[in-house]
Amino acid sequence: MKKKVLNVTPQGDFESQYGHFYKWLIDFQDGFQAEYLSKTETQNKFIQGQDVDVEISTREYNGKTINKVKPVSNFQGQQRQSNQSSNRDELIVKQNALSNACNVIGEADVAKILEVAELFSNWVLKGEKPSSTTNDLPF
Repeated sequence: MKKKVLNVTPQGDFESQYGHFYKWLIDFQDGFQAEYLSKTETQNKFIQGQDVDVEISTREYNGKTINKVKPVSNFQGQQRQSNQSSNRDELIVKQNALSNACNVIGEADVAKILEVAELFSNWVLKGEKPSSTTNDLPF
């Protein structure tokens, strides 16, 4: 949700099991007030007068309701990494299929090795079982 920052007030700092934190009280233009924790003494996520996308959560502490706010992260790095990981996994399967095709066919017939390797990798990656009814494979 997008909110406009009205005021940012430092509320001190404290030590926790996760390290040193600085506490900020954020007032928004719509009257909502929330707490923000930062690892740096000069936070730059909530600037007076700027609109910011936020995630809000609430919790109870010593009988008091505390609103917590944090900026929404738009970081997309993980998506690219998963595509790279998927491609790497596919390459590993293909290399394994090629190695096993060499074990089955031998080293003499490169075209047959590649054909069998493709059958193996398609079966692993796509679930495509070979439909050949001939028994020309040596196993």
